[in-house]
Amino acid sequence: MNLKNNIRVSILMLLLLSMISCTEDEGLTKIDLEAPSNIDATISIEQDNSGEVTFTPTGQNANEFFMNFGDGSELSDTIAAGETFKHIYAEGNYDVELFALNIADEITQATKPLVVSFLPPENLEVTITKFPADPLSVNVSATADNAAGFEVTFGEMPDETPVSFGLGDIVSYTYSSVGDFEITVTALSGGEATTSYSETITITDPLVFPVDFESATVDYTFYNFGGGESAGVPIVANPDPNAVNDSETVASYTKVAGSETWAGTSTTLSAPIDFTNGTLIKMDVYSPQAGVPVLFKIENGLDNTIFVESQESTTVANEWETLTFDMSALDLSTTYEVLAIFFNFNTAGSGETYYFDNLRTASAVDISLPLRFEQDAAIYNFIGFGGGSAAVIANPDASGLNTSSQVVRQNKSSGSQVWAGVVTDLTEKVDFSISTTLTMKVWSPTANIPVLLKFEDPNDPNTFVETTSIVPEANKWVEVEFDFAGADPSLNFGRMAVFFDFGTAGTGADYYFDDINYSGKAIEDFEGTAPAFIVFGNIDPVEVVSNPNPTGINTTSQVANLTKTAGSETWAGALFEVDTPLDLDTFSKIRVLTHSPTSGIPIKLKLENQDASVTHEVDITNTVANDWEELVYDFSGAPEADYMRIVIFFDFGTAGDGSEYYYDEIKLVN
Repeated sequence: MNLKNNIRVSILMLLLLSMISCTEDEGLTKIDLEAPSNIDATISIEQDNSGEVTFTPTGQNANEFFMNFGDGSELSDTIAAGETFKHIYAEGNYDVELFALNIADEITQATKPLVVSFLPPENLEVTITKFPADPLSVNVSATADNAAGFEVTFGEMPDETPVSFGLGDIVSYTYSSVGDFEITVTALSGGEATTSYSETITITDPLVFPVDFESATVDYTFYNFGGGESAGVPIVANPDPNAVNDSETVASYTKVAGSETWAGTSTTLSAPIDFTNGTLIKMDVYSPQAGVPVLFKIENGLDNTIFVESQESTTVANEWETLTFDMSALDLSTTYEVLAIFFNFNTAGSGETYYFDNLRTASAVDISLPLRFEQDAAIYNFIGFGGGSAAVIANPDASGLNTSSQVVRQNKSSGSQVWAGVVTDLTEKVDFSISTTLTMKVWSPTANIPVLLKFEDPNDPNTFVETTSIVPEANKWVEVEFDFAGADPSLNFGRMAVFFDFGTAGTGADYYFDDINYSGKAIEDFEGTAPAFIVFGNIDPVEVVSNPNPTGINTTSQVANLTKTAGSETWAGALFEVDTPLDLDTFSKIRVLTHSPTSGIPIKLKLENQDASVTHEVDITNTVANDWEELVYDFSGAPEADYMRIVIFFDFGTAGDGSEYYYDEIKLVN
């Protein structure tokens, strides 16, 4: 069918459709059709020196096509969408024109270059582009002399069907997994000879917040600016793990000598930073000196004039600390994918090296263990599931074990699922290196019911730990204990779920919980290398010896032995130092197991800072002779200080008579 007849038929079809859509007393209905768009064609040439080229046109809103082959021949007849044109060319360069028609005969035209050569392709150049924002995808384009088109395989599967593309085209491909893949591009001409190029690329997991530099499949590429651009940000072993940052690998940045005052490093994330958990950004930093200003900046990925920045200074040298950057000025209606870090901002580089790690968002309000629920009730966001719900309310029974002002009321609605509960996100993950045993105060209208406590990774619900405890009494506050033995402290257990009467359908009952905390943290158990004891008051040195009475509450192997030598001072005693300051913010008490030949004697425990300029002491009178006894010293009234020394005095106020005392299992508790 020629073009004129085809157009005539199309017009008749249009009129027929218009008549069908009308009624007797309606006017003609207007049909609005979009013009054809995105007009293109796949071009393939026979590699037999025949010059035969096949065109397969495509386009949106196009139902027919015709062509100007660009070689002076007549226009083609029209074909329907999905059909192909074939045309014989002599060697040469051509601009072919594609024409697309919709049902209303609106025409859209596109032009494509065509090279017909029987010579082999030469000077093949392939461009493979990866994008930080989409690390699983690549774009491929190519140029070559004498090439009529190209084919590409992406190396993800065996016997892969090549994808054809033309001059000036870009082919996109998204990998389904990470790894190394060989991309091969073959340049085709009208002859049998071809030219190929292969390149192996590495596909990595997305780089998203939080960033911890621990994954082997994430590309942690940073780009330096202002000097030392080629240095990058190497991922290295943690130079000095401590309680702040005990991770294995961290990022290293060297501010090259002579670099600009504004020199720094930057990266583009694969997804915008999610500020759902708060508008603070925390980063662990290891600096060669204290007082170094660190500027943290975030930008919109498309417009670098949209940014927020915050500056904080380091407070220690050659030690990990956490810096908190306030990004509350950000615009939550836009996105922030680019981050930049400037160490020692406004000072030229001197070749010093900084380390950074564990970039994460946080709330301005601290919701982490210990959880006491005494802040504004509105900040605690509990989400119910299975028919469960929860809210922070005034303590309905401020008595006995729990006289705090606010607690969490959890309701398990009538007929709710047996697994009904509530979940909330913490601003800091649970640190099971402190203790794998947690305590929680609970109030239940029914005794002997199970309560399940669960922690999981907010980004991976398949990473979790959970355990169950039994509520022993009803209608009163009791403390239950949860044993998470084996929990990996390195994992991100930042989401908490609570299930009351787990395994039983809801009855509409209300339950309450409060004061979730670590049960304790060991200070010294004398089972390993003995601490360096310092004695005073004319007593013999303290020794670590075999437990003289391994029964009852203390069956450990080794204990400390203090002999209050005959004639020694009334204030004679001993001390040792700990490696890190005692965490009295989390734990307000210290438990000591003691063994004395007599009862009714004062046993004093004293804490001192490094130079003994700040001290606090507590006395307890023992009640047991010739057996192990647990003494718990309350240091909640101790002034703020970094307490590094633990001092003990047996029978304080009485001169020594040669009595032997033993102590063991010193532990921070609540």
